[in-house]
Amino acid sequence: MLRSLQTTLLTSVAFFALASSAVAASDTTQSQPAQGGPSVEAFVNAAKDTANWILPAGDYSGNRQVAENEISPQNVDQMKVAWTFKIPEKGPIEASPIVWDGMIYITSSKDDVYAIDAKTGELKWQYNPKPVQLTGFPRNRGIAIYDGVVFVGMLDGHMAALDAKTGKEIWNKQTIKDPKTSFYTMQPVPYKGKILMGVSDGDWGGIGNIAAFDPKTGDRVWEWDAIPKPGEPGSDTWTGDSWKRGGAAIWSGLAIDPGTDTLYVSTGNPQPDFLGTVREGKNLYTDSMVALDISGPKPKMKWYHQFIPHDTHDWDPAMPPVLFTGTVDGKQMKLAAAGDKAGNFWILNAENGDVISNTPVSFQFNQDSQPKIGGANYACPNTNGGVEYNGAAYDPATNAFYVPSISQCGKWSGNKTAEFVAGQFYLGGAFPGLVGPNTGWFSSIDVATGIFNWRHHFDLPANGGALVMNYVSSRRPQGKESLVFTGLLDGHFNAYDASTGKLLWQHDTGASIIAPPATFTANGQRYVVVASGDPGFLKVPELKVSGPPVLTAFVSTTEKHAAQ
Repeated sequence: MLRSLQTTLLTSVAFFALASSAVAASDTTQSQPAQGGPSVEAFVNAAKDTANWILPAGDYSGNRQVAENEISPQNVDQMKVAWTFKIPEKGPIEASPIVWDGMIYITSSKDDVYAIDAKTGELKWQYNPKPVQLTGFPRNRGIAIYDGVVFVGMLDGHMAALDAKTGKEIWNKQTIKDPKTSFYTMQPVPYKGKILMGVSDGDWGGIGNIAAFDPKTGDRVWEWDAIPKPGEPGSDTWTGDSWKRGGAAIWSGLAIDPGTDTLYVSTGNPQPDFLGTVREGKNLYTDSMVALDISGPKPKMKWYHQFIPHDTHDWDPAMPPVLFTGTVDGKQMKLAAAGDKAGNFWILNAENGDVISNTPVSFQFNQDSQPKIGGANYACPNTNGGVEYNGAAYDPATNAFYVPSISQCGKWSGNKTAEFVAGQFYLGGAFPGLVGPNTGWFSSIDVATGIFNWRHHFDLPANGGALVMNYVSSRRPQGKESLVFTGLLDGHFNAYDASTGKLLWQHDTGASIIAPPATFTANGQRYVVVASGDPGFLKVPELKVSGPPVLTAFVSTTEKHAAQ
């Protein structure tokens, strides 16, 4: 996944130079964690737990959707700010908050971890590792918590385990094999006693993978590489030894079906990004959704669907997969959704990967072209366009998906050759320049048809994710009314009627929202939290002002009531 050249790349550093406000880092166990959940059973039943938000999208489905009996379309306009927490480290915030046992955990772009009282916004502890940057860019999409321990991946290829109550470091070790081509941005995911973590190898000449780690020691239990080696199925889709620098990073989230032990993960673009002549073929398994059986000692592929074979524009499916049961042709089906940076929203059959529908949600132009060698041509969207890493949410009451997306175009050029240098971008061309207006959409898509129910157009890119709330109501034949929340680059956090698209409520957080929202309950009230900060890679000329990073908690201000 292509990112900005604003990154400072360091190629000669000490791998283990870490400092923590909690305790100095080392590769040995330093303390025993406090006892406490969540447990394996809690994760499997997370959708039923209204008090907490223990997975990046709420539960293993990857779908930010909750049943609700307090906030409705009739009273959402009475939501107020409960508290704000000023995030000390400046920069873009892309993390999904994790809420457990009265605490909220969130990370900065530079791998700092903040533990915050969920009711008051008071900082309880912080962990400031200050990892030395070897490659990549400073981004962190959040923590995992399991059995009283917080887990965080870092941009230097380390993973750390912290006591969830105190922030004290339990262990810290390098878990990435080659930190000169690889780093972490993904939010770890606990699953059946293991910690699952994807590697961001894209654009620097590495190979992406998803691995499982022992939470007690940080030892690797298994690994699935996203690029097939010679002799493995799919290896013939790479010419020569181009597979060795093939990419297919695991950037963002994943979804899991616990009933079948099937993991759904989307992979990044091939590399070099803009020069396809050195890697002829489809370049499997880049730009794909892959379903893996993880019930045994090693993952086994069940199926894959490649969205863009032989991608030369960095249009990988950045959106985390979403599993859901939707209605198509009058029948309920197990489905999987994805969105890519080419501006497509995809719905697949979750059992075999067949395409159910493909809906363009961003402006598309000249997508069959290749970056022009020795010159320039135009194609849309740009590398930071389309559907980005916060993704979409499904509403069972309306049988609709709610998708934020970005429309922006690029001016593309390619080089004649691509040379790999450790710690540097491996692109085979120049970063595309922005061309024309940079705008965004928030769309409601009918799952049965792939056709829009309604759309909102914005003067800025849209990348704030979506959160659906279903309110039990006698006003609708289905017995439910729905709200959908999303955040905008100008700092506004909006709530819409899911059926009509009518704007019902908004609040200006003062900084760009490029992080997904989360929700939990406390003292009989429903809270919604979202982080905002610097726009990061989504900075465009149209955006004039963005304030300091902040985590904002909103709360319902009315008593529980029967639907009117």
